[in-house]
Amino acid sequence: MRYQVVVLDEEIGSDFEINSLAWQKHPAGDISAEFATLNIYMGLCSEDQLGSTFDDNYISGTRTLVYGSSSQVMSGSPDEWVPILLDTDYQYDSSEGNLIIEVTWVSCVDQKSFYIRSWDAGAIRAVGYTQTGAPTHPTGSLSSALPRLTITGTAQGALETMTFGAVKYLDWR
Repeated sequence: MRYQVVVLDEEIGSDFEINSLAWQKHPAGDISAEFATLNIYMGLCSEDQLGSTFDDNYISGTRTLVYGSSSQVMSGSPDEWVPILLDTDYQYDSSEGNLIIEVTWVSCVDQKSFYIRSWDAGAIRAVGYTQTGAPTHPTGSLSSALPRLTITGTAQGALETMTFGAVKYLDWR
């Protein structure tokens, strides 16, 4: 499975060292689920909307593995933020383009469903491929539904904690 979302540069607004991500748990689905071979990538995108070919959405050479786990358990109560601390901080440069966040996994080991809250961005800012065992599939289905996502790290300039759409970032200085 493969899922990609783009966060616009004007929504972030400053250079940013990203060290963790968190998703808001939806009340539906199971309290926890285990995912095999979960990886998170970040990179840059020159467009404000994504195309259906995953790799074409990145500015060439910017796709970077920031987290990898052979077995990742995601668990949380409804509306709880479920974090993942990155293995490698990602240095986002706001002058270089928009931020792509991509999550891949091979399968849900325990056959459970772990749903996260989402919001409608009004533009095609996500692409996903949901067939088990295909984390490198080249194309996916386009969507305007984005996950409620918290991006945590340290800003290089003066940032206020803010919300853009339903994606949030926090400055933990």
